[in-house]
Amino acid sequence: MSDERKKPLKSFAVGPLRVAMWENPANDGSERTFKSVTISKAYFDKKENAWDRQSVSLNLTGVGCMAALLRRMEEAVVNDGVPF
Repeated sequence: MSDERKKPLKSFAVGPLRVAMWENPANDGSERTFKSVTISKAYFDKKENAWDRQSVSLNLTGVGCMAALLRRMEEAVVNDGVPF
């Protein structure tokens, strides 16, 4: 493995939130690759006195499901009159 850090194919960030798309090798010994998306949030850990990041990795199906769930939650929040 290379000493260089792998860079995402694309990434977007707003405040402490970030999404990034990665290309990864298949684990079957072939030359195939697959893409995944990481959703992460930076936060300050007071106990460690340092910034840290919490993240989850999703495949394409997971990204579509998460987008649909977030849209539904946004609608629920707006319809319930609860401000962000």
